[in-house]
Amino acid sequence: MSCDALSRIVCAIFCASISLCSRSFAQTTAADLEKLPAPATEVVDYANDVQQIFAAHCYDCHGPDSQESGLRLDLRKTALAGADSGLVIVPGKSAESRLIHVVAGLDEEVGQMPPEGAGDPLSERQIAVLRAWIDQGATWPDELAGVEPEHPAAEHWSFQPISAPQVPAVKNSKWVRNPIDAFILAKLENEQVEPSREADRPTLLRRVSLDLIGLPPTPPEVSAFVADESPDAYERAVDNLLQSPHYGERWGRHWLDAARYADSDGYEKDPGRPFAWRYRDWVIGALNVDMPFDVFTIQQLAGDLLAPADAEFDGGARVATGFHRNTLRNTEGGVDPEEDRVKRTIDRTNTIGSVWLGLTVGCANCHTHKYDPITQREYFGLYAFFNNLSEVDLPVAPQGQLDRWRSDRAELPQGRTGQSAATAGEEASRQAARRAEDEKYSSFQAIGEDSASRVTYVHVRGDFLSKGPQVAPHTPEILPAISSRGIAPDRLDLARWIVSESNPLTARVVANRIWQLHFGRGLVSTGDDFGTQGEPPSHPELLEWLAHEFRSNGWLMKPIHRLIVTSAAYRQSSVSRPELMDRDPYNTWLARQNRFRIEAETVRDVALSASALLNLSVGGPSVRPPQPAGVAELVFDNQAPWVESTGADRFRRGLYTWYQRTSPHPSLSTFDAPEANLACTRRERSNTPLQALTLLNDVAFVECAQAFGRRIMAESGRDAASSSDVVGARIRFAINAAVSRDPSSDELLILRRLYSDAVRHCQIDAVATEQIVGRLQKEEHTASETPIDAEAAACVILARAVLNLDEFVTRE
Repeated sequence: MSCDALSRIVCAIFCASISLCSRSFAQTTAADLEKLPAPATEVVDYANDVQQIFAAHCYDCHGPDSQESGLRLDLRKTALAGADSGLVIVPGKSAESRLIHVVAGLDEEVGQMPPEGAGDPLSERQIAVLRAWIDQGATWPDELAGVEPEHPAAEHWSFQPISAPQVPAVKNSKWVRNPIDAFILAKLENEQVEPSREADRPTLLRRVSLDLIGLPPTPPEVSAFVADESPDAYERAVDNLLQSPHYGERWGRHWLDAARYADSDGYEKDPGRPFAWRYRDWVIGALNVDMPFDVFTIQQLAGDLLAPADAEFDGGARVATGFHRNTLRNTEGGVDPEEDRVKRTIDRTNTIGSVWLGLTVGCANCHTHKYDPITQREYFGLYAFFNNLSEVDLPVAPQGQLDRWRSDRAELPQGRTGQSAATAGEEASRQAARRAEDEKYSSFQAIGEDSASRVTYVHVRGDFLSKGPQVAPHTPEILPAISSRGIAPDRLDLARWIVSESNPLTARVVANRIWQLHFGRGLVSTGDDFGTQGEPPSHPELLEWLAHEFRSNGWLMKPIHRLIVTSAAYRQSSVSRPELMDRDPYNTWLARQNRFRIEAETVRDVALSASALLNLSVGGPSVRPPQPAGVAELVFDNQAPWVESTGADRFRRGLYTWYQRTSPHPSLSTFDAPEANLACTRRERSNTPLQALTLLNDVAFVECAQAFGRRIMAESGRDAASSSDVVGARIRFAINAAVSRDPSSDELLILRRLYSDAVRHCQIDAVATEQIVGRLQKEEHTASETPIDAEAAACVILARAVLNLDEFVTRE
């Protein structure tokens, strides 16, 4: 997000108090102007008359140390350029100059400048001198013009060109598997700390599987990996995961957070977006084929402007522009369409800052950024790139999806003649179903350019009705200049500039985000703020090396993943190091791996995987798995009824769960899924009692436990057949299937007791047995098999216990 809650409060207070920002000149009436002191009659000299007034009364707020409202009066260039709200000095026209209005106290909202407590008000004589100076042309001698110094942030590390640092030499070179390790080990050796041992093989395979595809390995996969003694066994496992179609789903989910993807518009009415999923499918497909990140960027930001001859062009480029359609959209009655359009344009501007540039550019919406070198004019220079954007729903679908649409449509019941009233009603329902299917597959969300160009103005104090100076599309001056294909740069030029060799931010930001998702914490912990208020990198040279490697290797993401997950640093154990708790409480030195809870969608995915219910099909429309009653009614006027998906769709990955902005699936919210209202580049992670209660009682997880119990009975039989210890075989299978390891002796003892107690209870309580086993299990057995029901119920209870382990929802 571009500003956290505290930053927003600070920005709001600052906006409410700044000077020279609010009203248009038209609000100063002729009667007001009559109150102005008349201009002095003598020739005014800047050095002897004007500069002294500025120094005594204005420089505290508008001098070298502070430039409130973007105004600096000690330099000729900046003084004549004006403030965020526009010109304050109009040479030859003192009565039209905002400077004169505010020092004379004619602006009721802003008040008189300097404000109370910041200096003495100007006398009538001083105002008359300023008026005369302006009327005489505001002459400012060259020798007193001053030289504008570099912004204090000009030397900030993230604004410097990306370098290729030398890989450091280390003492323990045997530990180093690739250059990443040399940078990590150099830091550890400097702190006289040894790295942790490598994680055991089952833990390592589960970790990398969760990280790369968001799914745990199966017991046979774990067994095969543990038994494989070849030196490249792990590397081959990594390569297989990177080639999995589920890689695109896993990393697509991360990108959809940044893209603020949802299946509805938001706001009170929150209508659905029936084909928003087409953009999601594009993301998954692009990541699976390892589309270079620069092309991935350009297609999303400006795919509609690409021509077939452009290197970045392909048939899905227009679908990719659905990225811009993920903004909130207000369709409520009485809403000003222009105000809503402006809000969407502001969101697109802010998203560029947080997702690609790693800057809180949104803080410059109402005023010049308080800390980073981004003026309000520069903010609206970025805004101008999106100000002419139009939203379109295009009816043409890619051939593959058209084929699927036709196939699905052919399977729907066709109408018949001579119907009764009842069958006519049924046919109407069928026709509605066909129309719904047609709608799903016949359109996709995209953007274009309006034929009539809009003029962009600075929004004074962030108010779109209060127009400041006109601005053309341009990028912040602190960054390298943008190249233009035409008279003025457009969105395609902006997209190419973002991923250009000269841009110092994008490669760093994206490399840091990839690292963050593999270690739980970025090398820059404030991944959405690489500005002056963000945290500096913990390993600066490593971040430089990764960014350079990423960009110089064609912006390919899979090689960077492979480099990171095959490093010795990644492969370390995550076991806590008590001796380092005081010295390195956040593990910034990376003397071990980090242990953290998996994301909201993955929590259900691993439960479905363990229970063998998971539908592994890739792509397609969003689905509606079970959720608690009453949640859907929270949507305005019950306009989004939650019709539970049936069959295999009920058990699809969490990525495909319909996301209703005003009433998201409760389990997603419980496990910290973002709200999808703003770009999210780093999810929060909480640990609450409600999460434990959800895993224990939510209908979806109860279903998983029941299916897992059936699986335990069915698939642990092979182990049980060769052993008299049936219960032990079931426990071992359950632990292996859930957390990819064998149970400890203590765990075996505890779970045996649980199992025995469950069997004993269920043998005397048939009603409880039926409730525990579940309807599907009950239907699968005949009355003659009643004794097995108690065993089946015990397996379900065992499954529930294992699925509720902290370890089960934790990536070690």
